Amino acid sequence: MQTKLITIEVSLLAPPGKLRAAVAGSDVMRSDALRSHIETTLSDHGDPLRWAITAIDKDNQTAHVEAVVTLIK
Repeated sequence: MQTKLITIEVSLLAPPGKLRAAVAGSDVMRSDALRSHIETTLSDHGDPLRWAITAIDKDNQTAHVEAVVTLIK
C-alpha cells in the first residue's frame, strides 16, 4: 500500500442540468453536493484517507483541495 499527497482543483458551480445541487438563486453547489463531488473526484486518484479545502478562488469559482490517498499495488 502506498500513500500519496495530492492537490486538485474543483469547480464550485453546479453542472448544467443539475440545478438541484445548487444553492437556491445561484449556480454555486450546495455543501453536500460539493462534498460528494470532491469525494468522487478524489476516488479517481485512490482511496481518500482525509482531505481539506485549502483555498477558494472566487474569481474562477474553484476550490483547491489537498488530500492523502492510498493506492493498492
